[in-house]
Amino acid sequence: MGVLDGLFGNASDESNEANGTGERKYAVLLNAGPDRTPVAGNGFNYALEFDDAGYDVQLFLDGKATKWPAAFAEDPDRPFNHDWEQIRERGLLAGACGYCADAFDVTEACENSGIDLLSDATEHAPAVATLAEEGYEMITVG
Repeated sequence: MGVLDGLFGNASDESNEANGTGERKYAVLLNAGPDRTPVAGNGFNYALEFDDAGYDVQLFLDGKATKWPAAFAEDPDRPFNHDWEQIRERGLLAGACGYCADAFDVTEACENSGIDLLSDATEHAPAVATLAEEGYEMITVG
């Protein structure tokens, strides 16, 4: 049993039918940017561990975390680059907040890295109420 299973239960638990299918879904809302690498690394690891355990998980870049695409493009040898690549290859990266990317002047870096912007520069994303309605449990890191 992994740490997350111990804290949140097993995906097959019949009592965890948050979305009607018995399958739990998680949204990892990452707010820690490259200036807080160890904290952000936890968020990357959480997303991968949920995926490894068979959960539906999506990672969202919010706040300073919108700086990660530029940081990894500038220095592919940064810590947690392997995790970042795994998240992208597995399709776990939902996208980045367009409002925050604009505020931190990294919109172009996100776009150049193929990261979907979940909003424009005038609206914050993700819409957490919508995620909750879709059955996602949210974990904020940062």
